[in-house]
Amino acid sequence: MSEIILKTEMPDKVASILVEALKTESFRLEYSMKIIKKRLSKFERKYKVSSEIFINDWSAEDLEGKDMEYVEWAGEYIHSQRVNERLAALKSIEHVSS
Repeated sequence: MSEIILKTEMPDKVASILVEALKTESFRLEYSMKIIKKRLSKFERKYKVSSEIFINDWSAEDLEGKDMEYVEWAGEYIHSQRVNERLAALKSIEHVSS
């Protein structure tokens, strides 16, 4: 596991601020994922296919709304991947007091 070292004149205060900021960002990302999942679910119900199958096997021609609907669904899926990556990175952080 890699370490990131921060230097400060106020270690207790800064540690508290960073822990709270990480919690806040985690909550924000989890909330974002709930919204994204609802949007993805709408497409999945409409077309009766998972987003993973859609992104790997489908094209705009497979959708009623064609290009615009394809762009929206693909955009939500890509956004969900990025949010999940950020959330995993945040959750991998271990706070160790010295």
